[in-house]
Amino acid sequence: MKIKKYLPILIGSFIILGLIIFSFIYTYFIKDTLKPPPSLLYNAKGRLIDTTGYPPSLKYIFGVDRFGRDVFWMVIDGAKYTLSIAIIVGLMRVVFGGILGAFFGFVNGKWLKIIEPIINAFRFVPAVIILFPFFVLLNDVSEVTKEKTIAIQLSLLIIISIPVLMNSIGEEVRDYLKNDFITSSKIIGARNRWIRRKHVIPYLRSRVLLLFVQQTIQTLFLLTQLAVFKLFIGGVKILSIDIGVDRPMSKANEWSAMIGANYIELSIDTWVIVGPSIAFIVSIFAFNLIKLGIERLMEDQGPTIKKNQSIEEKLFYPEIDDFDFVNKEKLTGATDLKEEVPQSGQLVSR
Repeated sequence: MKIKKYLPILIGSFIILGLIIFSFIYTYFIKDTLKPPPSLLYNAKGRLIDTTGYPPSLKYIFGVDRFGRDVFWMVIDGAKYTLSIAIIVGLMRVVFGGILGAFFGFVNGKWLKIIEPIINAFRFVPAVIILFPFFVLLNDVSEVTKEKTIAIQLSLLIIISIPVLMNSIGEEVRDYLKNDFITSSKIIGARNRWIRRKHVIPYLRSRVLLLFVQQTIQTLFLLTQLAVFKLFIGGVKILSIDIGVDRPMSKANEWSAMIGANYIELSIDTWVIVGPSIAFIVSIFAFNLIKLGIERLMEDQGPTIKKNQSIEEKLFYPEIDDFDFVNKEKLTGATDLKEEVPQSGQLVSR
């Protein structure tokens, strides 16, 4: 039943990959074959009953917005942008934060007292406040510099989290360095470089996937917070309709931008942000499933030595509980360390 251990990871990965793949299929194979929603709706008698936008229905699952766009297909189209951004940013955060944290964990003394308070300041200031002025400057860009702007915005999303992540990993590394086997390595002459390569990096490697999922989820939340301030990845385009309503929109159907751009309409058409909100909920649920699966695997791979049980006992009595009947055959080799070997059928007490 080993498949059960990986089931949360498989389900979560299937949801995320399914959304991304379906998004690409829509963009390149389905998009051009679909007819746009009609601007006016008539009943069977030919009487006008509604104009864009339409609320959710069996035909339009997430409704149609005021600009005549089917929100369901907008959500599908935006999946590849939102999820790709979150995955790329989460991955880069872990890579750079992990490398810097592996070095920062060896910092002690006066340098630690100087650097740590500066880094800790990032924990108390919301990331969206720090990013706000930079994204405002990058929000109104020309089509020519679009790719450059996106690269700068992604870099800012990566950099903003590195100090806190580096500090967290550094603290974990410092705790790990207190282990007796690390102290023994130092006593016999092991240098920091050797300890980092042979002990610290393998130790952090087992936590990379968990950190990656956590940072990906945090990126999704940060994108939503930025979008509330009308700050979108890739810049802004203005859409207008005949009644004189102008609306800032993302140049891509990115989910957080769809929520932020329609935030003002919550008091008019409350269903407007239902589609992208459901997409966010499903994606975060999928990432949390992956996170849960990784945590379970890490628990299963943890130490199996019981509390108050010595290493020596674990080596020489690997198959018995606190009270169990044992045979001499199970204790072969134990006579070198024990003065008395229990007789066959004798009760052994710890």
